[in-house]
Amino acid sequence: MKNNNNLPRYVRVNAGVKAYSSAMHGELHQQLYNLIAAQDKQKLHLTAEQLKAWNDLIMQEVELNNAQQDTELTTKMQQLDDDRDALLSQLFSTIRNNRRSPVKALREPAERLVKLVDSYKGIQREVLQAESLHVNGLLMDLAKQSTDTAALGLTAVIAMLKTTNEEFEELELKRIDGTDKSGLSSTSALRPLTDEKFYEVRGNVEAAFYYATTAADKQMIATLVDNINAVLARYATSRKASEAQKAIARAMELENNHRLIDPLLPAFATAAGYAAGDVTFTGRTLNRNSELRYELRVASTGKTLWARVTAGRLVAIKTKPTAGGSGSATVKPKGGNHGSDGKKPSDDGKQPGGGAGGKQPSGSGNPSGNGGGNPSGDGKNGGSGNPDGNKPGGSGQGDATITPKK
Repeated sequence: MKNNNNLPRYVRVNAGVKAYSSAMHGELHQQLYNLIAAQDKQKLHLTAEQLKAWNDLIMQEVELNNAQQDTELTTKMQQLDDDRDALLSQLFSTIRNNRRSPVKALREPAERLVKLVDSYKGIQREVLQAESLHVNGLLMDLAKQSTDTAALGLTAVIAMLKTTNEEFEELELKRIDGTDKSGLSSTSALRPLTDEKFYEVRGNVEAAFYYATTAADKQMIATLVDNINAVLARYATSRKASEAQKAIARAMELENNHRLIDPLLPAFATAAGYAAGDVTFTGRTLNRNSELRYELRVASTGKTLWARVTAGRLVAIKTKPTAGGSGSATVKPKGGNHGSDGKKPSDDGKQPGGGAGGKQPSGSGNPSGNGGGNPSGDGKNGGSGNPDGNKPGGSGQGDATITPKK
C-alpha cells in the first residue's frame, strides 16, 4: 500500500535465493551485492563489515565454481585420454596383426611399421602429460611413412589420434592456467552461509525504509527494493527455463534410448531363456569407460541387470566376476569321470597315468595297469581295493604279485 506521498507504507523483498545452485547462485548474489553496495550503507543501516562478510562468501563461491569447472575439465581430459588409448591400441594391433598377413600388400607395410610402433609400446599406461609428448613423437614418425599407413587403412585412425591429442593438450593448458583452488569448502556448505548474509542485509534494508526520516531516503530504498525484486524475478524465470530445457533434454534422451533398446529386448529375452515381454528397459543408463550401459528389469524375478549394445544386439554385463577374477566359471564334470584317486581326467579323455586303451593308473586298485581291478593282472575279477584278487571287499593286506613291464 502507498501513502499520500506516493510512497509505499513498507517495502519487502518478494523472493528468496535458496532455490539456486552452482554458478547461478553465485551470479545472483553478485548482482544483488552490486545493487546494495552502490547505495549509502549508513542510510541502509548496514556496516562495512556486513557487506565485506557477504562479498567474501560470494567470492568464495565464484572460486569454488571455478574449481568445479576444473573438476569437469579433468573429467573431459580423462575421457579424451580413454579415446586416445583406444586409438593407439587400434593402431598398434592393426600393424602387428598384418605383419603376418598372407596378403603381400598388407604384410610388407606392416613389417616396415612394426619396429616403429614397438618403440612406443606401453605409452597408453604412461602419465597423461608424458603420453601426450610421446603421441606427438609417434605422429611425427608415422607422417614419414604415410604410404605404409595408408596401405593398412590407418589414415582416419591417425587423424583422429592427432585431433584427440590436440584437444587433450588444449584442456591441459586451461587447467594449468587456472588458479589454485585448494582449501575451499563444498558448495553445499557454502551456499547457506551466503544466503544467511543476504537475509541479514535484506532485513536491514527493509527496516531502514521504516526508520527513514526523509521522503528522498524512503524513495531511494523503495527503488532499491524494486530493483532487487526485478533481479530475483529475472533469475527465477531463467531458472525455470533452464529446468524446462533440462527436462526436455532428459525426455528426448529417454525416448531415443527406448527406440534403440526396445526392439532388441525380444531377442535378448529369448537368448537368456526368458519369456517374450518379460524383460523391459527401466530407462536408467550408466556411462563407464566410454561405454553406455542400460538397466533392464526381469518382471518374473523382479531382478535388474545391466547390458550394453554390441553389434546391434544386447549383451548382458557381468558385474560380479568369479573368485578367479576372469568373469568366467569352470564347470566340473559330474561323478564317474574321476579316477579313484580323485584326480581329474586329462585333456585327451584318458585317465591320468594310464596307457593306451584307457588303462587304469597304478595305485587305483590296478597295480599292473592292464587288469580291471585285478592286481595280479591275470584277468581275474578281483574286487575294487582287493589286493589278493579273491576276497571281495578285502582288507587290502593280502599278497599281490606285481608283474614288471617288459
